[in-house]
Amino acid sequence: MIRLPPLGRPRVRPTLAARAIAILVVVVLVAGCESQSPSPAPTPTDPAPASPPPSDAAPTPTVIPSPTATAVGPFPLAVVTGMTNLKAVVALDELATLASAGELVVPCGVEVTEPALSATAPCVAADEVVDAIEADQELVALLPPGLVEPATKVLPIAGDGPFGKFGPDLFGDPEARALPYPVSGRVTGAEPFEPSWAAYDATQVWNLTSVGSLCADRGGSKQAVTLGKGWHWVFNGGTAEYNGKPILHPNPPPGVSRELIVRPVDTGNAGATPSILKRSDVAIADHECPIMPDADWSPNRGAALVFSVPEEVLTEWKDTLGIDAVYLAANHMSDRGVAGIRSTLRLLEKHGIAHTGLGMNLDEAIEPTYLEIAGIKVALVAFNDVGGVARADADTAGVPWITRANVNEGVARARAGGADVVLCNPQWWGGREYHDDLVAKQVRQLGWFDAAGCDHVIGSGTHVAGPLLLRPRPDDVSLVLASPGNYMFGQDWWQQTQEGVILDQTFVGKRMVNVRLHPYVMILAARASLTDPEGDGHYVLERIWKGGSIDYRP
Repeated sequence: MIRLPPLGRPRVRPTLAARAIAILVVVVLVAGCESQSPSPAPTPTDPAPASPPPSDAAPTPTVIPSPTATAVGPFPLAVVTGMTNLKAVVALDELATLASAGELVVPCGVEVTEPALSATAPCVAADEVVDAIEADQELVALLPPGLVEPATKVLPIAGDGPFGKFGPDLFGDPEARALPYPVSGRVTGAEPFEPSWAAYDATQVWNLTSVGSLCADRGGSKQAVTLGKGWHWVFNGGTAEYNGKPILHPNPPPGVSRELIVRPVDTGNAGATPSILKRSDVAIADHECPIMPDADWSPNRGAALVFSVPEEVLTEWKDTLGIDAVYLAANHMSDRGVAGIRSTLRLLEKHGIAHTGLGMNLDEAIEPTYLEIAGIKVALVAFNDVGGVARADADTAGVPWITRANVNEGVARARAGGADVVLCNPQWWGGREYHDDLVAKQVRQLGWFDAAGCDHVIGSGTHVAGPLLLRPRPDDVSLVLASPGNYMFGQDWWQQTQEGVILDQTFVGKRMVNVRLHPYVMILAARASLTDPEGDGHYVLERIWKGGSIDYRP
């Protein structure tokens, strides 16, 4: 387990952090919570976005009286569990079963008004639920939304998507937040209850999704072009399950040791995987190779480690994945020379996709890119320390290196540009590839990111997922994910290069309040397809938690 020093003084208690957002709105009464059944979510087999729900389905604010009143509410109650619990959704009838079995914790002084429950477990003070979950990661509890923080993974209400995805979710994507939310409660006055604990302002909530390596050459181009399936098949993955347990690779590539692999089988639900990205407020990817005009591109059909993708894929990035921005500081970015760097920058500008980490000189390469959502300005900066790519300088096209000076400059520019949140992306190996821990060099580099003022660090380049770290900041929590793994990079010779996760972070304003991971596996080394977190997805999730640390609370 990685242990790193906290960032600044110990984190304030969650009750204090909740008070910081109380000025937004003190409670929300969700319209339609009379119903105990969630409205159906769009089916993931239809890649077209669903029409927004009618305005009367959205939450409407209600002012909460003094906590000394005998009954206050109703307000929405988030269903939460521990971060390492593989459970990812909860159905309403399951809540009732858990309650009657004494396995659902309800905050003291809160009466559940919807759905009808008969909770038999002893109540826990609302501001102590997080402590209870920290001690028991399998615990399921109801929590006022103002007390939600990363230690309490929010469980969406089960929807009609695969594995119960796409149901009502106070802290999910915009479509899920807009669905009528069916779990609510009110304060009885029997226990102390601060109005800020019930605070929830849907207009301040937003989520960000991130995926790893997105270079769809090699396995992707073989399926799309050589075998004629088309790029949409590559990017429009559904769900998968494994044909048995992992086995030793029967015929590994030359020079590659014999490792365990999984044998994924497509189980349908086309479009489910990209829906995670497209439905989010912001979707970001790490892109690893040059983008060439269609007429100048040909697929990688051999063993040479030279990669590129055609302009044609950018349509899939936008229309199927919903990509808003890409990190470009990667070690294959000069595989097609200066012409490839120039082409990549020109084509991304042409298609309106924000980018950072590549330029015709260091000044361009280090420049942040910005996204705005929910009144928050998010800056992205990217750096590389893996050899094989041109290193940008005053008059050389390439990528910015991970140096203290470059990191300081990139983050300083982001803050000067008005960024409320700065996301830093290192493509880093730390001296060796294919590892799911942080080695000494990466820990040292992480210190530079911390000192420069990166809010969160989402790395890439190792081609395997993990580890994930949560660390305290003065008034927030900082996330580090060394790598989410491959998303499309054509490596099917090891289970760890076949599997990855989509990182899903939720914010209230500029404060991160929730983290969820969506596991997937590559089919035919070409098509990312979701796996059941409580089924075959457990392999990658448990590796991430085994090598990580979520102990950020004092």
